[in-house]
Amino acid sequence: MRGEWNPIRRLWHSYRGERVLPDFRSVSPKTERNQQAFLRQMVKDMEQPGPALPLDSLRAVVVDLETTGFYPFRGDEIIAIGAVAVFGTEVRQEERFFSLVQPTRPIPEHIRRLTGITAADLSNAPSLVTSLSAFFQFVGDRPLIAHHSRHERQFLQAGLWNTSRTRFAHRLIDTMLLIRVCEGVLGDSSLDALCRHNRIAIHKRHDAYWDAFACAQLWTHYVKQALRLGFRDLQEIYREHRW
Repeated sequence: MRGEWNPIRRLWHSYRGERVLPDFRSVSPKTERNQQAFLRQMVKDMEQPGPALPLDSLRAVVVDLETTGFYPFRGDEIIAIGAVAVFGTEVRQEERFFSLVQPTRPIPEHIRRLTGITAADLSNAPSLVTSLSAFFQFVGDRPLIAHHSRHERQFLQAGLWNTSRTRFAHRLIDTMLLIRVCEGVLGDSSLDALCRHNRIAIHKRHDAYWDAFACAQLWTHYVKQALRLGFRDLQEIYREHRW
């Protein structure tokens, strides 16, 4: 089951402002080992050949991360993971995920001001391995989508390696793949600019869930455009636009 209210997943999907996040500080070493084992097995499973990806029925998860900076290999860390499912041209808002993540060092002041996430918010947040395990249980075998995806790729790669000594194996699709095929070269390709261009409201900028939701609306908008242009699947998009 992938719906948000699967009781096993309920803890992981608590969203700030909707309910109090549970206290994860007492996660046992055995539980953490189980989470690491899950992440390693996930990588093995993802190495198997996947199905074709038709645009009109693509099941995927749009993800956004809030982090303490831009350089995971210099010590910057994930502090929030937000995600929402898409199916073809639809955003499945009922299938959503949010988790704060407890970092190992204080949040820089400029990041606190940017995201609104405080040390108090993170005091009961789950560890990175717990958050990643919950996130990838939510994702399952669906590909991921992100806007300017290098940021998400690097932090997910670093997070999986640092917590479980395993690599990031999910397919990660960049929204710009579709946008450049549909729009050509753009001057400002930021999430803010593209959402303004397409009259998509961002409810709360630099909030992992709401940025993921805005990105999901942007993705499905361009899926519709790509279908109108005659594209049927991602392979055709890749052939049209060589990165």
